[in-house]
Amino acid sequence: MKEIKRIISILLILTMTASVLFGCSAKNKTGDIKGTGTEDTSNQSMKLPLTDKPVTLTVFAGLDSNLEGIIKDYNDNMFFKELEKRTGVRLEFVIPEIGSENDAYYSMIASDNFTDIISHYGYGYPEGLDAAIDDGYYMDLTPYLNTYLKDYNALRDQDPYALKCTTTASGRVAGCYNIYTKKQGPWMGLQVRKDWLDELGLDVPVTYDDWENMLTLFKEKKKAYAPLCIGANGYLEYSHALSAGFGVYENFMQVNGRVVYGPAMEGWKEYLTLLNDWYQKGLIDHDFMINGEWQVDKSMVESGQTGAWNAMYIMMSQYEQAVPGMDVIPVASPVKKEGDVLHIRREDSRIGNPVTISAKCKYPEIAMELLDYLYTEEGSLLANYGIEKDTFTYNSKGKPQVTDKISKNSKYSMGQAQALYLLPPNRLGGLYDWTRELNAVPKQDLEGYKVWNTGDDSYILSNSLTYTSAESKERSKIVADVTKYMNSMAVNFITGVMNINTEWDNYISELKRMDLDRAVEITQQALDRFNSEP
Repeated sequence: MKEIKRIISILLILTMTASVLFGCSAKNKTGDIKGTGTEDTSNQSMKLPLTDKPVTLTVFAGLDSNLEGIIKDYNDNMFFKELEKRTGVRLEFVIPEIGSENDAYYSMIASDNFTDIISHYGYGYPEGLDAAIDDGYYMDLTPYLNTYLKDYNALRDQDPYALKCTTTASGRVAGCYNIYTKKQGPWMGLQVRKDWLDELGLDVPVTYDDWENMLTLFKEKKKAYAPLCIGANGYLEYSHALSAGFGVYENFMQVNGRVVYGPAMEGWKEYLTLLNDWYQKGLIDHDFMINGEWQVDKSMVESGQTGAWNAMYIMMSQYEQAVPGMDVIPVASPVKKEGDVLHIRREDSRIGNPVTISAKCKYPEIAMELLDYLYTEEGSLLANYGIEKDTFTYNSKGKPQVTDKISKNSKYSMGQAQALYLLPPNRLGGLYDWTRELNAVPKQDLEGYKVWNTGDDSYILSNSLTYTSAESKERSKIVADVTKYMNSMAVNFITGVMNINTEWDNYISELKRMDLDRAVEITQQALDRFNSEP
């Protein structure tokens, strides 16, 4: 049976282009975890080191993009060096090339050759975590929640929402999730060159008509090659900022509790029609198909090739530092008419990605204790802030704050310094105190949270819906096929390779032929279960 399952997984891999995401967006009713990354959650201190004999664990983990060109192995990261020193456990990393993480992960499935620990970041077992356990690939961690994983479990128990986000459809615990100490608002969205707006006598754009006027002047007066830079598939992954004004985004959505597929809605047709018009007018990157999927290439911003793009909030000041005179501001998603209410944005973040342990792990108890350490007072302090008097100090209120080595490093940006000296987010679980950035980034960057928080995220479907093994098996194949087709058609419609007015009905018919309606039905069942839980 396992061999058959592996063959099925290989077939899924050949068609799968959409990543399986595990993050859990916070949908109201969630309190903060009672911790800041510095409080002890256990009744008994963990004894270190974890072993008195040499122990090596292999770890599959994608390289944080901030580290590209700086290091190639996490053992060159200060946090991991200190973690080994404290725990006595050597981590041997398997790090695929950036952009090939999905293929590398699926190759592990095909070969049945998993590392001891698997860090998930946009990829996952095609049929879900329950199936990964049932098929003998992942450990079921449930029996160890009150022993080797007691600190992790204590944090889960603090918040009912976190509890259900980290529990599978069958009631098991399959991984250790990155748990945020405080809900994080929208950290990504649209950004515009304010210095260009001022020079051209323009107000901050509000409507799509405002945007077209702005982009036209960027092209004509500023000679921008790509007045607006968009993602490779024609949309802005993670922020959904450009299509939000049409009430759609590139995935399954919920509207008043009813699941729909955004790219099959009339609003998606309107969105693609607009982008096709802008593409023909030279207002968006003519070669957007080779761009990244979610954040603009920094070189395009700094070279003046673009005047509007999608990026994280901490990037605004970094662009300005690189180019004297540049002024970058966050802007809300455009709307069809002024006053329209948005229901789509970068959703609030509460629970991150999971880390799982292979069923064939050589030292499962040590692996669990290693992960659990990152939810303790000492371990989470190391992960979030590093080493005292080097990467952090305590302020007058006794709270840790990063030093200039992180916030004002002469060689690295803040994002690069955090990734090099601390635990990069969502790479090994742990208690994540993202608020460490608030006292270190310029106030102008923090304005992004306010601006991008326009409207709400009520149409966003939680990434932590859980599916039974049977549901996951059926749904994953459909979603893989649908997503691949949708992405290709979005590019074709935008570039004009296919006429959206004459081919839209055929596009919808093909989605239905691929059993999109069945995928919607399965997703609705999962949403109903999720909403019915406390």
